Amino acid sequence: MQLIADGLAAAKQDGLTPAQAAQRTVDAAVREKRRLPGLGHRVHTTDPRVKVLFDMARAEGVAGDGVLFMEALEAEARTRIKPLPMNVDGALAGILHDMGFAPPAGRFLFIVARVAGLTAEVAEEYERERPMRIKVKVEYDGPPLSPD
Repeated sequence: MQLIADGLAAAKQDGLTPAQAAQRTVDAAVREKRRLPGLGHRVHTTDPRVKVLFDMARAEGVAGDGVLFMEALEAEARTRIKPLPMNVDGALAGILHDMGFAPPAGRFLFIVARVAGLTAEVAEEYERERPMRIKVKVEYDGPPLSPD
């Protein structure tokens, strides 16, 4: 979300559109050899969740410059770098930005979502499959615990 907030703040200051801000952001990423958070997926060439989330945001009147910025960022990266499909984190970042969430709050929401997803996977595994989790014997090696 910080990438969106910074890009759009610079756009506002310099009178740029979200698409022009995305071009600037990709220029900087290429120049500095940085990855673009919210883009790229190990499995999907198009993350199906992105369209669903953006359609919902538009239907509810929430989608704004954050969504436009992320769509332009994906398009510019495709042109300048390689096809990097927007992932669910990029979609959520755009929507949360448009809903007025600050980047630290967005990071918190991403973490909560990951914990919920991992919890569901583990619960499903225990219910349906033979547990695959590797159990490593761990021994506490920190400072001595007080007796209280």
